[in-house]
Amino acid sequence: MRWNEQVLDLMKQKGINQKQLATLSGITESSICRYLKSEKTPRMDIVVNVAKALQVETDYFLSEEDRGQTAFNVISAAIARKGNELSPDERNRLIALIAGGGKNA
Repeated sequence: MRWNEQVLDLMKQKGINQKQLATLSGITESSICRYLKSEKTPRMDIVVNVAKALQVETDYFLSEEDRGQTAFNVISAAIARKGNELSPDERNRLIALIAGGGKNA
């Protein structure tokens, strides 16, 4: 089941319409509409906000294949893709925080 289908299914189960989901998630109604029509792919922050609004864990929206990945691996891959936008120090501090070893980083 695709992300938008999962969201629509949850909305139906909870009796929530698009306008209510927009209000609960802090996302504009027009953006919610585009995500639900698959006209736009949601960023991770959007997925998190929708999951909170629908009272499910973000893992609910991951495929079985994605669930096998650790958060560290997913975030590490994102850093690798966007790493050129971070300074080496910022990258190392972020990795330390993710790994749990950088409380004061």
